[in-house]
Amino acid sequence: MSDPTNQRADGCSVFFTLLILVVLLGLFYSAQKFFEPESPSSVTEAIDQARISKVNIHREASAQFISSVDQYHRESNTTLESSMKKILSSYKAPLAAPGNQSK
Repeated sequence: MSDPTNQRADGCSVFFTLLILVVLLGLFYSAQKFFEPESPSSVTEAIDQARISKVNIHREASAQFISSVDQYHRESNTTLESSMKKILSSYKAPLAAPGNQSK
């Protein structure tokens, strides 16, 4: 049969287990602090002005593109109405000759 005496953990193994746990937690937090990225530098007035100028350049280029597209459409007259008129004129039946009309 089995031994009826209780097996007890001695204090030394519990102490070393807790000690290892504390050391591992300390290593974890110190590694986390070591590998933490640097805080970004604050935005300066020069950076703000550079960003504003880039945004303004983009807005001007966008406005020029939109105006060139509108100009193209105005010049080529590509409206839906004009396109439909062209299609209707191409589908009209040719007029019959006056002598070939049946009564």
